[in-house]
Amino acid sequence: MRSEERENLLDFLHKSCNAAEGVFIEPSKLIFEENVKMNCYYCGKYNNNWRCPPNLPNIDYPKMMTEYDCGMFVALKYDIKDKGEYDIIRNESSVTLHKLLLSMEKWMWQNNSSNAISFIAGSCKLCKGGCGKEKCNNPYMSRSPLEATGVNVVKSAKQYGINIVFPTDKQMMRIGLLLWQEEKE
Repeated sequence: MRSEERENLLDFLHKSCNAAEGVFIEPSKLIFEENVKMNCYYCGKYNNNWRCPPNLPNIDYPKMMTEYDCGMFVALKYDIKDKGEYDIIRNESSVTLHKLLLSMEKWMWQNNSSNAISFIAGSCKLCKGGCGKEKCNNPYMSRSPLEATGVNVVKSAKQYGINIVFPTDKQMMRIGLLLWQEEKE
């Protein structure tokens, strides 16, 4: 992606959400670990969310993601004052990041990158009443968590100067990923 196109994408990101940070990455440098996927098994969304395990397609995610030329971590940071605020931010930040990534996918499509795809932070929370019983209520808009693919988000982001700190009771960071292929001229 040319530097002008990168600047245009960053401008779009900041106009869409001035609190968002975008960091360009190389998809081949994502760190995959099987133990990350095990955390999904212990999550309450396991087998209760159409975009979480075990409902993910059987894809070789490391191979698939390295087929993309370009990537961007999209991060939102929130300072947390108390437990009540934490619960609100935890849910709202997921939806905010999710919608932001969808708008970036659309921007990529409108700018000659038809196969851009995004992965969200944590489980899909688009449906306020939860997932549909028989199928996903929003199949075109729902996305899977980056962690569910086996990406160690903490280690992968650290390579690019993004430090995720635990526990998240004072500050929470939501990180999603946008991937795309450069269109050859």
